Amino acid sequence: MKKQQEKEKITALYERLSHDDERAGESVSIENQKRLLEDYAEKMGFTNIRHFTDDGVRGTTFKRPGLDAMLDEIRAGNVATVIIKDQSRIGRDVVEVGLLKRTFDEYNVRFIAASDNLDTANGFDIMSIFRDVINEWYVADTSRKIKTVFKSRMEKGLRCSGSICYGYLASKEDKGEWIIDEEAAPVVKRIFQSVLAGESIAAIGRALRAEQIPIPSEHWKRIGAPVRTAGYADPYAWSATTIGYILSRPEYMGRKVLGKTVCENYKTKSTRKTTAEEQYIFEGAIPAIIDEETWHNVQRLRETKRRAPKTQNAPNRLTGLLYCAECGAKLTHRRNLVQGKWWDDAFICGNYRQLTRDCTMHYIPTQKLEAAILSTIQRVSWYVRNNEAEFIERVREASDQRQEEAVKDSKTQLAKAKRRHKELDGLVKKLYEANATGKLPDKHFTRLFAEYDEEQAALEASIAEWQEQIDNWNADKLKTEKFIELVKRYTDFSELTTPMLNEFIEKVVVHEATGGRGNSRRQRLDIYLNFIGAFEVPAHIVTPMEEEAERRRQEEQAAKEARSRGLKEARYEKRKQEKRDFTARKKAGLLTPEEQAEEEKRLAKKREQNQAWREKQKASQPPKPPKPHSLTELARMKREGLPLTPEEAQRLAEYRQRKNEQIRQSQQRRLAREAAEKAEKGKKIA
Repeated sequence: MKKQQEKEKITALYERLSHDDERAGESVSIENQKRLLEDYAEKMGFTNIRHFTDDGVRGTTFKRPGLDAMLDEIRAGNVATVIIKDQSRIGRDVVEVGLLKRTFDEYNVRFIAASDNLDTANGFDIMSIFRDVINEWYVADTSRKIKTVFKSRMEKGLRCSGSICYGYLASKEDKGEWIIDEEAAPVVKRIFQSVLAGESIAAIGRALRAEQIPIPSEHWKRIGAPVRTAGYADPYAWSATTIGYILSRPEYMGRKVLGKTVCENYKTKSTRKTTAEEQYIFEGAIPAIIDEETWHNVQRLRETKRRAPKTQNAPNRLTGLLYCAECGAKLTHRRNLVQGKWWDDAFICGNYRQLTRDCTMHYIPTQKLEAAILSTIQRVSWYVRNNEAEFIERVREASDQRQEEAVKDSKTQLAKAKRRHKELDGLVKKLYEANATGKLPDKHFTRLFAEYDEEQAALEASIAEWQEQIDNWNADKLKTEKFIELVKRYTDFSELTTPMLNEFIEKVVVHEATGGRGNSRRQRLDIYLNFIGAFEVPAHIVTPMEEEAERRRQEEQAAKEARSRGLKEARYEKRKQEKRDFTARKKAGLLTPEEQAEEEKRLAKKREQNQAWREKQKASQPPKPPKPHSLTELARMKREGLPLTPEEAQRLAEYRQRKNEQIRQSQQRRLAREAAEKAEKGKKIA
């Protein structure tokens, strides 16, 4: 009865082939394995055979459809024997293979590896354990060799992957070289320019779909190129993931980047993204579709988190460019309807708005910000176009003032460090020779070698730091030329466009305003331009745009003043006419009782106001000094014996003295006159 049950159970024939086996050159195709196992089963008299197959699955992976199906049958008690070609087919992991064999033993399943002469019916075979170890070692060794080959190829700039970025095609002459796809490259350029223009990724995707531009997979399918993702329903549905992936690829600026991922475990095939230091980067190795400045500007814009206010469909284009001068936080956009009358469109400090740090408001209207930014771009661009040599010199002077001394010192220190490093190499060589010949004991050799090695390590770190400073200084000079190229790319600076804003402006630092409100309000803005930073055009230079702006401002001011004067005169004439009409009606006795009562009330109020004014004026005046006594009163007061002040007594005395003098002079004149008359009378008698 037991034998009858055994005959009814399944004889499981298991076959597996991985891509690694194919690369290794093993002649173990699935068809060959099936034919070999069927012949073996027939020869050994096994019946009720069933195939369980895993094609293209690695030996280190134990989540396989075929293996799982066979294990389900084993656990159900339906399998009597499992036959494989060799032990490597069941797997290349000692631990996992051991667990599988334990499962076979648990369910009394006979296990046969035909090529390895392994049959559990014959008892325990010690060699099977060694074969499992060798199989796992084979996988580890193969993985190591593949990594070595890949590393060697990447060091030479050769690709290890056949995947190609959208916008490129593999060259027919050399599959490792890329050429520009003339049909897809304009789409890539458009995507980058759309981001610079302030469009969101979702908006870009909608625009591409509306114009029936095929997605990358559909495009590759149409031109007959390999398609990595064929499972799409809509050939024009551009996803945010696809567009974001295109925007993140540095290949578009002509940079070949190899080794972006690395396999950390050959068993699980788990990978991770590599750091920039681990990657192999080759500048200019492939034709560029996007210039370097555009690519970096797009990355900067994408790194900035922008949220649209509730009243807007898209975030403000200045978001992410403005920083608080005090706390360093980014300014946030605010656009609200104030009291149902006007829109408050402005930026304020993010920490102040969220109450996360103690900071002030730093309020600045969006319109004034854009006007200041446009004015700066216009002024600097005009200066560059008309004084290029002077501009270059001023930028270099500013750079030199900051870095020249430091770079000069770095160059000196770098030369000394290199000389010392070379000397240490010679000293280390002499140490080895002295130790090898027995002239230097091991104790001294170890101590001196450790000291020299420590010094060399420190020198290498310093050399790298100084070299970086020198390279950065040289890079600053190159940035000046890039800014000049950027200015020459633009021909119209009359309006602040979003691409202009994103290409010219690095950041804007906003200070707190002073002077209160109105025309006295002042607010400092530090506007940093890409490549050159916060550049100041000489103050004496006045650009044509500034002259035109000043002319328009004066015209607008004159027109405003003229309108104000006209309105004032019109109001004055209207009031005069109304007063004349009222006076005429009053004289004619045509006022209504209400008007008469209102006029009386007005006159009474006017009288009260006038009286209050007079009293106020009288109270504000200083008290009048008392009126001095007359000389007659003083003489009377003296005759009556009344007291006089010293001033009054002196005044009276001076008066009497003057009076006596006048009397004396009068008498002298009278006597003289009389004497003259007598003399004249005597002459007549004679």
